[in-house]
Amino acid sequence: MSSFYKSYLKLMLLSAFALTTLSACQSTMLRVNDCKAGDWGMIGNKDGDQGLDQRFEERKKFCANVDEGKIKADSATLYQAGWEQGNFQYWKRLGEQDGRAAKAMSSFADQAASEATKKNNTPLHQLAYKQGWISGNADYWRGVGDQDGVAGRPASGESAREAEGREIGFNRLSYLEGWQTGNQAYWTRLGYLDAHDGKPDSEFKQHALSAQQTGVQVREAAYRSAWNLEIIEYWKRLGWEDATQGRDVNTRRADAKQRGLKFSETEYKQSWEQRLVQYWRDAGKEDGYGRPNQLEQRMASARQNNVFVIAQTRDVYQQAWTEQNTRYCSVDNAFAFGRSNQRMAIEVCAGAQQQRVRRALMSGQEYEVVLRQQMYRNDELNRLADRRHDAEHRLARIEREIKRDQDDKNRVTNADTANADRRREQEKRELREFLRRSYDEFEDLRRWNFRYEQQLQQIKRDIYLAVVQAYFGF
Repeated sequence: MSSFYKSYLKLMLLSAFALTTLSACQSTMLRVNDCKAGDWGMIGNKDGDQGLDQRFEERKKFCANVDEGKIKADSATLYQAGWEQGNFQYWKRLGEQDGRAAKAMSSFADQAASEATKKNNTPLHQLAYKQGWISGNADYWRGVGDQDGVAGRPASGESAREAEGREIGFNRLSYLEGWQTGNQAYWTRLGYLDAHDGKPDSEFKQHALSAQQTGVQVREAAYRSAWNLEIIEYWKRLGWEDATQGRDVNTRRADAKQRGLKFSETEYKQSWEQRLVQYWRDAGKEDGYGRPNQLEQRMASARQNNVFVIAQTRDVYQQAWTEQNTRYCSVDNAFAFGRSNQRMAIEVCAGAQQQRVRRALMSGQEYEVVLRQQMYRNDELNRLADRRHDAEHRLARIEREIKRDQDDKNRVTNADTANADRRREQEKRELREFLRRSYDEFEDLRRWNFRYEQQLQQIKRDIYLAVVQAYFGF
């Protein structure tokens, strides 16, 4: 076995142990909280609902170490009543699960002989299981009936289903109940799909004929209700699309008449108009950010572009254009353009704004130049600071070595040690000289950094000072 595999296996075992320990700890805390609450009916109910046998004495002993005062004379009676209810719930739940899983009622024997039942020594409760199974079995057949109804199958299919489900127990009433729900959904879906695809509700006749031929119950009300709701949405969608594709209400009115289709004219026109309002708003926004006002040109070429001019066109476009133009011609935006060195269409700004915008644009460019100079000086400053730090560290180490050798009375003095001492003294002088000389350079760089910071702040102050002066007229 490789070392990697051993390490991996060890890690998995530790993880499993940690999870088990955490789970046990949480379980203990829950039991402690139950003891503090002193609700012995609940304690018994929890044991029964988990499939455990009665464990009053064990719970009593545990709770005595937590809060003995919560153990009363009637605690045992309350525990037993709660446990009996929990045991009933446990077996009823198993019955419901088996019933929904299309298992026969005889599956009780399998549950009674299961490992979980043996491990927990769970007392059996066949009546509770049966009650749960009946409910679960009904749910199962209700679901099967619903599926058949949704699929457009006739209710007479119950005979085949009864034959299939004889071994597990067929519930005819539940099947038919589910089928009725599914059949309703089937006709609702047909109505929805026809309207969604723009088909007239006269299609119902063909659907009804096909259903009668196969023995499927017809539900005209469900079909027409769904069709009437969705046909409105159909015309809304077309209105939205047509507005920017050169089609209008007159085109669609004729189209609906030709197809024999109910025309939701009011809803169509509302959607059509909403789309055009959005179109002209978007056009205003697009032009407003760095372009001149092109409303007249856009209105003149609207038909060529398969759109329409409506009553709100001028107001919607102008408002959107003005908002975006104000944003584009703001001092902050011009400053950002300058910093990124982008060209700005200053000519689209109002005459009174152009000078401020131009100044902010140039200030942004200047700001970026100064900022880059500051960054360059900062890099130099950081590199020099690192070199000085290394030199100080090296100097301190050499001085410690010199002092150590000076204090060592047993140190051998010969040519080698003398040479080593000279080298160290020489390096010490060089390091001190470097630190002395670089100090001035270091301080000079710091002063440069301070100057640059002052320049950057001054550039910003000047921009907004000009704005304030223009606003107050001085």
